[in-house]
Amino acid sequence: MTARASGLVPALRPGFCQLWWASARDAHPLLRGLLDEGERARGDLLRQPTARALHLTAHALARTVAAAHLGVPAGELELTATCKRCGGPHGKPRPPRPLGLSWSHSGDRVVVALALGTEVGVDVERIAPFAPETAERVLCGPELTVLAALPATRRPAGFVRYWTRKEALLKSTGDGLSVAPELLHVTAPDAWPRLLSWEGPERPRLPLYLYDLDAGAGHLAALASVGTPVRPTRHDGSALLAAVVTSADAPGTCDPTLLTSERPLAS
Repeated sequence: MTARASGLVPALRPGFCQLWWASARDAHPLLRGLLDEGERARGDLLRQPTARALHLTAHALARTVAAAHLGVPAGELELTATCKRCGGPHGKPRPPRPLGLSWSHSGDRVVVALALGTEVGVDVERIAPFAPETAERVLCGPELTVLAALPATRRPAGFVRYWTRKEALLKSTGDGLSVAPELLHVTAPDAWPRLLSWEGPERPRLPLYLYDLDAGAGHLAALASVGTPVRPTRHDGSALLAAVVTSADAPGTCDPTLLTSERPLAS
């Protein structure tokens, strides 16, 4: 059975955002062949084995899914990054249009988000012990007030909820942490996710849409889209990477350029 027939990567429809979930356990040495030289070099600089595994899984998964939609080999996919501030070769990784792409990893989770014709940003974070000094650096006044009113046992998750929402928004616009997170004001952790205000000249002209995601036990995640809302759909990145590894072990069992169930976007 061909990979195209098995539909490992469903067709990407306008108005939807595919979310591919995997973990550090999915890292496999054969996946290194999907990364470019820069990605491999940056991964090699990471000292912790878990950090290296997350880096490899995230980059391999992002390349596999984006390449499948575009109908090109994952190892040949061109991802460009241009800083919005200085124009330098760094910033949000972008595949060829019309794909919007973002990825994140933390703890044991990896998530890759793709949308058609819409820029997206995704962030996943492990719920860590609450650090008040960190909250004071990245939250605005009203957010700090809400967080302080929560029971102490709920503050770690409350802070991470705030952080994932802000990070997703800043990644969707391509600003990243070049914009101070405290300039953004988002709704309270228990409220429907929404951007309430964005101070400063960097405020985007297009509307931003925000979504909380189910990241599993011990983690929280958020997704943001620019200009138009999207409908998130969940997909098994672990199974996809396992198929890629199998194809590398036994050439001919799965063509990585034909992972989509329909005609590639680039055709």
